[in-house]
Amino acid sequence: MPEINIIEMQNVGIRYDQGPEILSNVRLSLKQGSFHFLTGKSGAGKTSLLSMMYLAQRPSRGRISVFGKDINFTNRDALASLRRRIGVVFQDFRLLDHLSAFDNVALPLRVCGMNEREVRKRVSELLSWVELDAHMLDAAATLSGGEKQRVAIARAVINRPELLLADEPTGNVDNFIAPKLMKLFVELNKLGTTVVIATHSEKLITDFPFPRLHLQNRGLYILPPAEVLSDGGVDA
Repeated sequence: MPEINIIEMQNVGIRYDQGPEILSNVRLSLKQGSFHFLTGKSGAGKTSLLSMMYLAQRPSRGRISVFGKDINFTNRDALASLRRRIGVVFQDFRLLDHLSAFDNVALPLRVCGMNEREVRKRVSELLSWVELDAHMLDAAATLSGGEKQRVAIARAVINRPELLLADEPTGNVDNFIAPKLMKLFVELNKLGTTVVIATHSEKLITDFPFPRLHLQNRGLYILPPAEVLSDGGVDA
């Protein structure tokens, strides 16, 4: 059986208003079940690339297909259906502050009509895994930055999406929680989810040897897993 391209980009460029292109001539074939880090300096275009992947915006030029659908010729209802197959961890969390941690995480399952008993089982287990069992009923607005980050991650993975996109998902947690969250992403990947994680963390890149999508000079380059050099740097 041929491999499926979850995301395919051909000669993609993106600019805002009349400014210069942030990304130019991007070509990418993201295979089903793959795991990549997304790297590059601040301002290189990581967030813009992710936003096109999760269908928040269309490219200024070029072609993007997601799950085999060309988004340039896909209507609003069809795009909404595609988005339900994607889990996203935003850098600014985007939680509903008036809802509890539990209800934020449960939301995708309830939208899909899952039985409430199964919802409670899944959400309780996942919040315990990310060590938030003591804060399940706390309003999101009262949580710390690191706690909000873990709720956002739990919400993104709770319905086992086909594609998971995460923008700096360990940026607000300590060195004990970060590898535990990464192991959650790895386990989800083993179940078949395609994963892309944007990060500046050299430790994550070296501790978890996955290939990288590296943005530089408005272009996208595929790099092999990082290796630690003798001077402690990272081989890009």
